[in-house]
Formats: sequence, structure tokens, C-alpha cells
Amino acid sequence: MSDAHHEPRGLRNRIGDVVGGFVAGLYSVPEGIGYASLAGINPMFGIFAGMVPVTVAAATTGSVLMMSTLTSAIALTLAGVLDEGSFAPDQIGRAVLTMTLLAGVIMVVLGALKLGRIVNFVSNAVMTGFVAGVAVLILVGKANEVVGYDPEGHTNKLVKAVVILAHPGQWDATTALVGFGTIVAAFGLKAIPRLERYALVLVVAAGTAIVWIFAIHTATIADQAVISTGLDAVPLPRGVVDLPSLSLIPGLLVGSLSIAIVALAQGAGIGSAFPNPDGSKADASRDFTGQGIGNLAGAFFQAAPTGGSLSRTAVSAEGGARHRLAGFVAAASVLLLVVFAGSVVAHIPEAVIGGLLVVIGVELVVGRLPDARLAYETGVHSWMLFLVTLVLTLTVPLQWAILAGAGLSLLAYVAQTAASPRLRRIEHDEDGWRYDDSVPAVLNGDDPVYVRFVGSNFFAAVPAIIDQLPHADPERPGVVIVDLGEMDRYSSTLLKRLSTYVSEIREAGSGAIFVGVGDRRRTVLERTGLIETIGSSNVLGEDSHIDRSLERANERGRELLDDLHRTRSGGTDSP
Repeated sequence: MSDAHHEPRGLRNRIGDVVGGFVAGLYSVPEGIGYASLAGINPMFGIFAGMVPVTVAAATTGSVLMMSTLTSAIALTLAGVLDEGSFAPDQIGRAVLTMTLLAGVIMVVLGALKLGRIVNFVSNAVMTGFVAGVAVLILVGKANEVVGYDPEGHTNKLVKAVVILAHPGQWDATTALVGFGTIVAAFGLKAIPRLERYALVLVVAAGTAIVWIFAIHTATIADQAVISTGLDAVPLPRGVVDLPSLSLIPGLLVGSLSIAIVALAQGAGIGSAFPNPDGSKADASRDFTGQGIGNLAGAFFQAAPTGGSLSRTAVSAEGGARHRLAGFVAAASVLLLVVFAGSVVAHIPEAVIGGLLVVIGVELVVGRLPDARLAYETGVHSWMLFLVTLVLTLTVPLQWAILAGAGLSLLAYVAQTAASPRLRRIEHDEDGWRYDDSVPAVLNGDDPVYVRFVGSNFFAAVPAIIDQLPHADPERPGVVIVDLGEMDRYSSTLLKRLSTYVSEIREAGSGAIFVGVGDRRRTVLERTGLIETIGSSNVLGEDSHIDRSLERANERGRELLDDLHRTRSGGTDSP
């Protein structure tokens, strides 16, 4: 086995897994709490999302280093679904777990159907607009916790943030000092290369310690929710929340689909960003399945919906992770930290978590600027997709924004696919074979007209392509050679329109030849009766030698043209 495909072993690599997994686990606690806060749910859902789902996904995804846990985009989408559902306080826990279950089912089904490439239908411009919008919402979503002022009567996060900034006199000075201090300290530590990867964890630890040591009066997580400690921190279906509810499924199905799309789209880039260290190729469909199984398990172990986290995976990889062991260590670290230090976690100041989210939001905004510029430079269509998705993300519930973005991506794909196919003429001159984009409107009686289908035979584009084929002149028999070699499969619309076209030119005394028809596709033509219409000798197979294929087709075209001329002059049966 070559070195490129030999998975590294040894104590050093295992230490890297332990260190990388441990750091990722440390991150998972404050980020899990923060993202649960964004979703408006009990912090324990975010903490538990870093346990069982991470473990199961680490064992089953195709991307070895993937950390599948609660992310900011999933949290905000979850918040939108919960807000729209208007659930009673005692229903929220079951609603969250029901969405975790449904998202898992959707992911597993997509993975089982080998639809890993489905995320490719969400364009880069749409995903950039969505993530940029999410980043802005994160940036402004917890402004109230940073400054200790929460104005009432404003549901839109942007409007609420503007109101908060416009009334500094209403801020709580102590809370603002802690919140802004957290932001400044985080960016300061991130500017130090050796401390960059640990900056957020260090800031949370230091901020909590300072507030506790100096008895600073400011709200903590314990003021808003109960943080389980000891054995109560083990994610079992008791105490804090309940199990998924079948009765809630109809009302949560669309929202769960949105969460699954967001999670899978975010996780899709992990395989390429962090290739498997053993040299094996990550499989997108297997990633779908692994994330889905993680959610299925998480639904019964108190976890919010989860998906591949690029930031958590990066932290683990930068810490030295090389194997799936890192995921197991990360989950164990979260569990042990909460079991043995849950009381400390409960006293993390809300202003520190708010500041942490502001830092994450700024980094996401800055990180998406190159992609936004790429969308702008690519052209008006990409830029409009970006802007429309961004506006939707900032103004409507996220579950509808991502579905609308996916719909826009699909429409853009359909429009581009319908416009891309075309015909190109192939001619021979003294220098050899060459392309010519001018396809004659009418067949001539001197030489066969050789044309090649270029692009997809998407059904909406077929009529326009067939209309480009040259028509027959009843007074001058001609031959058209249609090269189908670039098509992987034939749509029923294409075959129907080709059959009609061939019948029309044959009635006018002309003929047609199909080139590049492989055995499997020839069988399709036989079953549909098209070979009978065109004539078996006029359907030529594939040839790996391009020049030989062109010469062979042209030779057969001239033979057919001579036969047609003899038929017209001598009155013999048509070929």
C-alpha cells in the first residue's frame, strides 16, 4: 500500500486526536450554549448536541474529521420554526427533539438514495447570501445581552439592534463592560498566532473567573435556565425535556426539511476543506447518512438538530486530529466537563456568551466577503441570487429563506440548462476537422451536413435545439449527420422530437444518420422504434478515435446521399 493511502499510526497521532478532540469539546460548551440561546431554547439542548450526535456521526460519516453538532445557521433556522409554531412552553422540548428526529430521517433517506450531490443544486451565490445573512443575525441577535438592555415590542433582530444602539443611556454599565471587554479580549487573543485557536475558550474562562472573583453583578446562564450537573448532565430522556412527539410531525415537517438542507449544505464543504488523512475519498452520500444517524440518536438523547460544523472541525484538525477518535474525545470532553464542572458552566455571564456570538458573527461576515465579491464579479445573475437570498434571510423566517434560496438555485439551474444546449456544425477543410457555429437552415444536395449536440438534452431546451436542425428541400435531397455522442442519456422529449424530424425530412426525400450511439443507447432507440424510422444502417456506434469516427460518419453520409440521388433519378425504392 502506498504512503498516500497509509493511515498514520503511532502515539503522536493519537495524542493529536486527543488534543484536537479535547479542544473541540471545550469549544462545544460555550458555543452550544450560545447557539441554543440564539434558538431560544434551553442551553442543555446545545450542550447535549455536542455529545451523542458527535459520537455517532464520527463513527459513520465518510469525512473522517467531521464534527456534526449544533451550528449557528441551524440554531437560527430552529428559532424561526419555533417562533412560527407558537408552541406552549411545555411543548418546546418535544418540538425540538421532533425536529431533530425528522431532520435525521430526511438526511438518512437522502443518503440511502445516494443523493449526496443534491447540495450542488444550492448555488454558491445563494449559500453565500444565506450565510452572510445568518452572520448578520448572529452579530445583532444578542446585542441585548452584550449591553444589558432589551427593548420590548421589536421582533425583527435588525430593528431591535438599531434601537439598542440608539439608546446607550439605557445600557447596563456593568454588563456592557463585560460584553465589550469579551469582544476586545477575543480579537486581541486571536491576533496572537499561538493563542488564536484557543481564544474563545480562554475568553469565556477568563470572563467567568473575573466576574466571579470580583463579584461583578451581571446576569449569568443560571439566571435563565437550569444547567444540569453530575449524573443529571448525562443526556437521558428525563428531567429537563421529553421525547419526540408523533403528533407534532405534520406541523414541523417543512421546518425540519429546512434544517436538514441548512445542515447538509454547511457540512458539504467539510470533505474538501479537510480531506481524509488516510487518503480515502469522502463520500457525500455517506456524510448525509452519518449526520442523519447522529440526529436520529440525538433525538432520544436530548440533542438539538445537528450537522457538520466547519468551525468545530477546523478546531479539531488544527489541534492535530487525524482519526475518528477525535470525535469521540470531543463528545467525552463535553460530557465530563458538564458532569464535573456544570456549576461553573452555569455561572458563565450572559454578556460573555453575547460577546462570543458577536465575535463569531464578525468572523462569519468577514469570511464571506470574498465569496460575495466572487458573486458580484461573476455577473448580474449570481449577484442577484446573493442579494435576494441575503434580503430574505434578514427579513423572513430562516426556514422559508433557505427554501426560497434553494428554489431560486433550482430555477437558475433550469434556466441555464435550458439555454446551454446548442448545435455545432463540424466541417472538414485542408487543415482537418473544425467546428463552425453556423448551421445551415436547409440541407444541400452536395455534401452531408454534420452537426453535433453540445450540452444537456434537458426537455425544456429540446424544441429550440430541434428547430436549429436544417430542413429538407423537396427539390434537392440531402443528408444530415447528427452526432449524439456527448449525451449520457436520451430524454423522451428528445427522442419524440427527433422521430418527428426524421419522418419529416424522409417524406421530403432526404435522410438522417445518428452517430455516437452506444450499445445501451442503441437499445433505447430500438425499443422506441426510432431505429426503424431512421434505418438500422444509419445508426453508427461509438468510436474512441475521434478522427476515425468523423471519417466513418462522413463516408456513410455520402453513401446515403448518393443512394437518395439515385432514388430520385431512377425511381428505385428509398434506402
